[in-house]
Amino acid sequence: MTTCVKCGNLFEREPGPGRPAAYCGATCRRLVEFEIRRLDRRIAAYELEQRALKYDGPGDDEWNERERQRRMRALRKWLAADEARLRELVAAGQGNQTIDAGSDS
Repeated sequence: MTTCVKCGNLFEREPGPGRPAAYCGATCRRLVEFEIRRLDRRIAAYELEQRALKYDGPGDDEWNERERQRRMRALRKWLAADEARLRELVAAGQGNQTIDAGSDS
């Protein structure tokens, strides 16, 4: 018995060659594909906003600078959470292999 990555239901793994199934069915597989695309778009938007805030320079007054710093902290937190979830989903879909972001293979 194997546990589905998306819904957590137990399912029988089909015998035979190939990578072991990570999802109980096509619906869960498609939901994970959708979540991966959504996370990818959201991470890209966070990075774009973070880059804009970083290179805008200090604000005209102290209040704007505090708000900019607060938003930068929030973006870093959201990026870390979304990247962790994305790594989790991709690793689970690849048969629970670990993913090393620094490797070229």
